[in-house]
Amino acid sequence: MNPNLQTIKFSNPELPGQDASQGDLLEGWPRLSVLLSSQTTLVVLAILTTVVLMLAFHQIVLGAVEQGRLLQQARNLQGEAFLRCQGLRGATERDHCLRQPHPIALTEARL
Repeated sequence: MNPNLQTIKFSNPELPGQDASQGDLLEGWPRLSVLLSSQTTLVVLAILTTVVLMLAFHQIVLGAVEQGRLLQQARNLQGEAFLRCQGLRGATERDHCLRQPHPIALTEARL
């Protein structure tokens, strides 16, 4: 056993020599403990926690969907550019076309 352990003892405000403000401060604690031990409070806290977690999950999923949409758009633009450049007749024209960025990508990058 550790002899350095200290315990906190709440004093009775009705004892002589005690400050009345301490009693006022401690009066709210029993009400809080009763409130936290009630079944309806626990249910309400559980429901609020569930709603907050669902909203956070919703935001994460929306971000992932948007990122997937942007990735698919970029792949489509690359595919269109590749097909457009492959349709050119000369090899140097094709190489030059493939090295140029897509005009839509440039417009989006400037915004």
